[in-house]
Amino acid sequence: MYENNTMIRRIISLGIRTIASHIPPSGLKSRLYGWSGIQIGKRVHLSPGVYIADGYRSNLVELQDQCVLSPYVVLVPSSHPNTSFLAEKWQVSKRAKITIGRGAWVGAGAVILPGVTVGEGAIIGANAVVRSDVAPYEIAAGVPAKRVGDVRDKPQVQS
Repeated sequence: MYENNTMIRRIISLGIRTIASHIPPSGLKSRLYGWSGIQIGKRVHLSPGVYIADGYRSNLVELQDQCVLSPYVVLVPSSHPNTSFLAEKWQVSKRAKITIGRGAWVGAGAVILPGVTVGEGAIIGANAVVRSDVAPYEIAAGVPAKRVGDVRDKPQVQS
């Protein structure tokens, strides 16, 4: 019975995310992602094409307040080779929570791998592949992503 309930929840999550993926960035889109099992804060911006490859399992992704996921960002908290012979011979699967910190900005096309925490106010460059934690206010870019700067070194906006 437990496996049936889990499968039903995952199918419902799939349906909710499918609907959410076609909605422009909005509070409704964020709420739908929250209902599908993503921990999501206030004023989170989810651009078109964002994909979360968590197998529709709950609590593997946390998006904190005011973070921004640009178009076609991919979050991969659960990675496994499915039907490959690798799965039968070696322990190559990985499942670990991804956290995108408060106010962080993930550039278009970036990929965030299992277990990564992107710190508060950090910036991830477009098309980066992030496989290790990014410190608060750090700017990271490249494949694999490496530190290229610090947000606090940039001039502040004058109001």
